[in-house]
Amino acid sequence: MKKLLFIATIAGLSFACNNNEAKSSSTNDSSATATPPPADSSAKASQTALKDGLMTLKGGKMMIVKGGAWAAMDSTITCTNGRKVAVDGTVTKGSKSRKMEDGMMIDKDGQIMDKDGKPMDTSGWD
Repeated sequence: MKKLLFIATIAGLSFACNNNEAKSSSTNDSSATATPPPADSSAKASQTALKDGLMTLKGGKMMIVKGGAWAAMDSTITCTNGRKVAVDGTVTKGSKSRKMEDGMMIDKDGQIMDKDGKPMDTSGWD
């Protein structure tokens, strides 16, 4: 009886694992239409829907999402919280300035995210 229960448990776990992989691959296929510039560190950004106004530094140049696709920034952009993002990746607010590192992101509201897409502490800016 214990062997039968063990086999049923293993079969159930195998089925559950395979079922999650099928859902995961179908989700990734639908989001593959708009991909960010190729970079290992921005893989998480490609898995989520790209929002217009999201900016990232790639190869020393700032890229911005326009209409769901990445495009090169051609001028300085002011975020809703007052931060200004320059084409070279310099972010300023008031008298404070910070140079973004390759792969870092900032959204149109001025929230700075690290290379993994996690919000960074910017309490010293305000």
